[in-house]
Amino acid sequence: MMLELTLRFHTIAYLCLCVFSPTHYALANDRSIESASWRFEFDNDLFFQKDNKISSGLSLQHHSAIATNWDTLQKVPDFVRRWGEAFPFMSAGGLSYRAGIALGQVIQTPDDLSRKDLIVDDVPYAGVLTVQATWYAYNDTEFRGIEITAGVLGSASLAQYSQKLIHSVFNSEEPEGWDNQLKTELLLNLNVMRKIKILQLTFDDQQSFDLVLDGHVALGNLFTKASTGLEMRFGNNIPKGFLYVTDPVGLSMHYLANMKPDNPNRHSLYGSLVLRASAFAHNVFLDGNLFRDSHSVDKKPWVGLAVIGFHYESAKWGIHFNLLSTTDNVDTHLAGREQLGTIHVEWRF
Repeated sequence: MMLELTLRFHTIAYLCLCVFSPTHYALANDRSIESASWRFEFDNDLFFQKDNKISSGLSLQHHSAIATNWDTLQKVPDFVRRWGEAFPFMSAGGLSYRAGIALGQVIQTPDDLSRKDLIVDDVPYAGVLTVQATWYAYNDTEFRGIEITAGVLGSASLAQYSQKLIHSVFNSEEPEGWDNQLKTELLLNLNVMRKIKILQLTFDDQQSFDLVLDGHVALGNLFTKASTGLEMRFGNNIPKGFLYVTDPVGLSMHYLANMKPDNPNRHSLYGSLVLRASAFAHNVFLDGNLFRDSHSVDKKPWVGLAVIGFHYESAKWGIHFNLLSTTDNVDTHLAGREQLGTIHVEWRF
């Protein structure tokens, strides 16, 4: 409880500093410097004309301006700098440093939203509300990141009200079974990520391709898993650094690992493809509550993921659209694959 209250206090202080800091606006027109940025992410399965399993996700993120070491991070609380220096393997020569904070929510529902009774052979109603703090260091060839997630599962996540609001906006079916949602439980997770760029090709002054090997481990009662994958980008004036892979809270990590493209005065237009394999020991959305009896379904331990993305970035803002699909991850005929469409928008200050 003390850790959760501390994270909440630090989060509020961090966001206030981010909003009211005048220096964030000084770099808005200079894309050669990665200034502080906001990102809003919206994930939903309506893009696939479905409404089951992970149905929706929302995230509001802030990422600090790029710095040459943890001590020179601008407009962040002192604890952010101290913790960045204290984490193992997070400091090395030739890296740039950033920190992020995110508020996120994820909603899961079974296939039949009209039933009020417990549907034992489908995934449970579940909602998660989280605060995530991220520290990451990178250059154009490697990425190192650590993320701490604190949150709550159950009615305190406000998922029931969020989904009903979203469904009223899109004139969708009213979900009737939220009385059967997973019970309230505090969540704590640690995520560690490592990326290495293994191939870069330049075809002319603007066209390029890169290939990244990604490894990621998560430990906690939100997710306990290990993942490895390949990330590809191809297109026009691609930013240096690393692709952000859409994260419906906890499956990956929140970060903004960009560096200036070859021509910072021109926009960037590119596509991406991500292929990933994950081994799950625990998934709160399928295994249910860890410390209390609850509804659950038998999950498959190995899950494949593919993400196709389309990206536009300019000096002040960027917009990104992704389509995400997994292999079947549960042993029930009702659930099927996870499929989400995601849109996230970034503003640089």
